[in-house]
Amino acid sequence: MMSIWHHNLMLSFTPDQMEAFHQFTQELDFEERSFPFPDGSERAVVCTPNQDINFVFTRTEWRDLNEAMGEALKLHEIYKVLYSR
Repeated sequence: MMSIWHHNLMLSFTPDQMEAFHQFTQELDFEERSFPFPDGSERAVVCTPNQDINFVFTRTEWRDLNEAMGEALKLHEIYKVLYSR
């Protein structure tokens, strides 16, 4: 399993699921998904299969999420090469 953790949110995926979620989020446009929130910040909303649960990200959090997933996937590929003896 691979996990992404930030504050009170932890997402756990198999490597294939992580790759699919990373590709999904890479294809989303922050501007098209963002709305002003009561605290004055713009946040992108990502819906989940459960209509009562949605994720929201500031622009910085969005960038950090995508970078972290990309780095995790690269490290996974390195581990596969190193430990596939």
